[in-house]
Amino acid sequence: MQDTKTDTMPAALRRLLFGDVVSAAGIGLTQPYLVILLHTGKGIPLAAATAMTALLALASFPGNWLSGVLTDRHGGRLAMTAGLATTVCGLVLVATGSHPLLLGCAVAAVGFGWAVTLPAYATLIAGLVPEEAHGRTFTLQFALFNAGMGAGSAVAVLVADLTWLWWAAAGTCLVAIAAVRWSYTGGQRETSTLAGPGYRALLTDRRLLRVLFVAVLTSAAGYGVYTAGLPVLALHSGRPDLMSWAGVANCFTIVAGLPLALRAGVRLTPPRLVAAAAAVWSAGWLLCATVTTPAWAVLPLAAVLMGAGELLLSGALPAMVNALAPDALRGRYNAALTFAMTAGMWAGPLLAAAATALGLLRLLFAAAVALLALAAALVRRAAPAPR
Repeated sequence: MQDTKTDTMPAALRRLLFGDVVSAAGIGLTQPYLVILLHTGKGIPLAAATAMTALLALASFPGNWLSGVLTDRHGGRLAMTAGLATTVCGLVLVATGSHPLLLGCAVAAVGFGWAVTLPAYATLIAGLVPEEAHGRTFTLQFALFNAGMGAGSAVAVLVADLTWLWWAAAGTCLVAIAAVRWSYTGGQRETSTLAGPGYRALLTDRRLLRVLFVAVLTSAAGYGVYTAGLPVLALHSGRPDLMSWAGVANCFTIVAGLPLALRAGVRLTPPRLVAAAAAVWSAGWLLCATVTTPAWAVLPLAAVLMGAGELLLSGALPAMVNALAPDALRGRYNAALTFAMTAGMWAGPLLAAAATALGLLRLLFAAAVALLALAAALVRRAAPAPR
């Protein structure tokens, strides 16, 4: 048994993970400073610069759709290369452009290209390791990705000229392209016939639809509330600087907690891992909704619980989707999961905005707990049947 686990890390996977960590550093370099660069470096009004960041998520929807088609028809390596190349073009245009319309297109290109990359990458990973190792491998990838982002963010603090950050991020994507092209996808079918079932075939898979619904619920009530609800709570407490400490606590939890998460992935089935993540996040949101201690104690602790839940969830949902996916539609199945997670990340901030406008921030966290409880109840019914 021990030898089998060791064999689930082929050289091709190591190269892919290396490229992913490097490109994650590029995200860490640029993501926190996009609004700042557009406003202070390009002269775009602050409100417009903030609105431009929504193009990253908006462009991801067609990117996810295209990724599934490209991956199933031409293989994951081609789709990843195309997505990363598009991201490079967008990053270079952000660094060199000045016209608001051009910059908007550049930001959209970054979001579109990265959205093409993600499902293709998940499909490549699923083709490189046996099904029983999917959950642990996706969990490892998630932790390494966060470590890369953290390293990139740390380096960005030392750079005075923000424009160079985007050039550096483009360089990290080129390294990732080289890693993808260098990797040998042993056992994974790289091409298929152009004719065949499309996305409509996914609508007939009821188990997949349940998994996707669970993904939307957990993404909205977990990631969405974390990214939108916690900053509002920090502002209400008069300590917005605590979000920096919360980010550090979240990243540290993800990296340091990886060994425990890998052990949990061996002992628990993916549906149980999803339910456990929902329970951990619920504890964090109940803390935010009911505790009366100062926010300096609440926010970092909630961020720690968020990181623990992220580790549990990161391998479980991709493992469930890939266990259901037929080979001819594996790219589309992974694209559908990415689409569902993105949709949830859109819904979460909308809920936070509504709760803030109504002055019912505590209700936001209570609603998130209810959504997570629903996800935990549904996830077992979505478990793939043994093959």
